[in-house]
Amino acid sequence: MAACAEFEVPLDSNYIADINQQFLTISPKSIEDCTGFVLLSADEYTNLPTLVDIFAMPLADDLQQMFEMGFVLPLLAYLTAWAYAVVINWFNHLEKD
Repeated sequence: MAACAEFEVPLDSNYIADINQQFLTISPKSIEDCTGFVLLSADEYTNLPTLVDIFAMPLADDLQQMFEMGFVLPLLAYLTAWAYAVVINWFNHLEKD
């Protein structure tokens, strides 16, 4: 389970904080209120998406769908619009005669 971790500054015998002696401790704060770091377990870390996952090569099926959406779909829309234009111009040609 994720936990909040924050830096603690120890106090010396005169109750003066020594910034050079900071250490990281687990805080009782909730994850939403955490102002420091969030500690993850190994399982949580492996399930977390990373830059490697974002830039990974997609699957072949996904590539095929992307190609269809980016190339085939606009080409099909153009051919459909061209066909409608031919039919409309044919009717306009009949009206002029």
